[in-house]
This record gives sequence, C-alpha cells and structure tokens, in this order.
Amino acid sequence: MMDKKALTHACLRQDFKGHQIEQKHGEVPIRIFRMIYGSGFAPAFSASHGLRHTLALLDRRSLDKLLQDERSGVLDGKIETALAHEAAGTNTAADGPGPQGN
Repeated sequence: MMDKKALTHACLRQDFKGHQIEQKHGEVPIRIFRMIYGSGFAPAFSASHGLRHTLALLDRRSLDKLLQDERSGVLDGKIETALAHEAAGTNTAADGPGPQGN
C-alpha cells in the first residue's frame, strides 16, 4: 500500500492540471514561486531548481497552492508578475507572500 505522500504525488501525475502546470511552467525556477507564495514554498529544494524537476516531490502545502491557482486560472498571471518583478530587481519575498499574495 502507498503512503499518503506517495499517493498524493501519484494522483498529481494522473491529474491533468498537474501535467499542464509541468508543461507550461516546468522551466520556471523555484525562486519565482517563492516570490509568489513566500519562502516556505518547496523548502527542500534549491531556488535555482526548475519546477519540472521538483513537481513530483513537492510538499503537500506547496503543491496545493499550485493546483489551487491553476484551477482558478490565476497561476499564469502570478508567474508573469513575479518574473517582471525579478527582471526589475524588486523581489518582495522577504516581505511575505509575493506580488499577488497567496
């Protein structure tokens, strides 16, 4: 029998939204998601890792945030805003959740 964490990740791999997130945003580095969701996003991974390499191993809290934002249609906009802030040199992660909050 699979443990709860393995079952969650197995479900993600079968979930269309999880696959869609990986296809659309797989190359986005974890540091961008930390700008959006705060420093606790994917705490086990380096900020330079791409989402594609970490998605199947994300902690439940980080994964839930991604799936919720994808389902509600706001993930693309949050990523675009965070990328623009990074390009402008305005990282707000130290002040809490990123440019568009949780």
